[in-house]
Amino acid sequence: MNSLDKQVYYLKLKRILIWKLGETQGLRVWNDASAEYDRIMQAEPDLKHHKGAMAIPSVALYRAFKAHGIKAEEVLARYGTYMGKKFAKAVHTFSSLPYADRIIWANVDKVLHSSSSEKKGYKRRIVSEPPEMYGVDILSCPFHEVCKKLGAEKAVMSICNMDKEYMKGWHHLRYERSTAVSEGAECCDYRIRFDPDKK
Repeated sequence: MNSLDKQVYYLKLKRILIWKLGETQGLRVWNDASAEYDRIMQAEPDLKHHKGAMAIPSVALYRAFKAHGIKAEEVLARYGTYMGKKFAKAVHTFSSLPYADRIIWANVDKVLHSSSSEKKGYKRRIVSEPPEMYGVDILSCPFHEVCKKLGAEKAVMSICNMDKEYMKGWHHLRYERSTAVSEGAECCDYRIRFDPDKK
C-alpha cells in the first residue's frame, strides 16, 4: 500500500484513473502521485499538522497529472463535484429525519462558527445572523493556503467543489455561494437561509 492509498477521500479517484486510463497507466499515475506526496511530506514535515493538510494529496495528484499530460485542474475540479454530490445525498438523508432541519437551523451559527473558526485556520467575517440568513465571508481557507504554498493553487478545487456541492444537500436549508477565493475573489460568500419549500 502506498501513501495515497491511506487518503480515503481520494481513493475513488484511483479507481477512476484505472477505469479511464487502463490499469497499467492508471496505476503509474497514481504511484507517481504517491511518490510526489512522500516528497512533499519529507520536504515540508510541518505540513503534516497544518489545518489544510487534507489538500496535500490533491497537490501531489495535480503535479503527477501535469507530468503525465492530464488536465489536472479539470480532473480535480470534476472529482470534487462528484464527491460533493455523493456527500450531499448523505447530508440530505440525515437532515430529512424528523425535526433535524429545525435543529440544524437553530444551531447553524454555532455549527458554522465552529467549522470555519480561526482555530481551524480560517479568516472570516460574519455578515448576517439568523433568523433571516446566516452569512459568512471566508477571507482565507487553510486548504487554499496549503495549495498556494506548494505552488499548485488550483489543486484546491478537489475540496472547494466538494464543499460547494455537499452543502446543497441540506433539507430545508438553502445554500448559496457565488464567489470563491480559489477562483480569485476576495472571499467565499456563504449564504444560508431556512426554506421550508426546498426539498
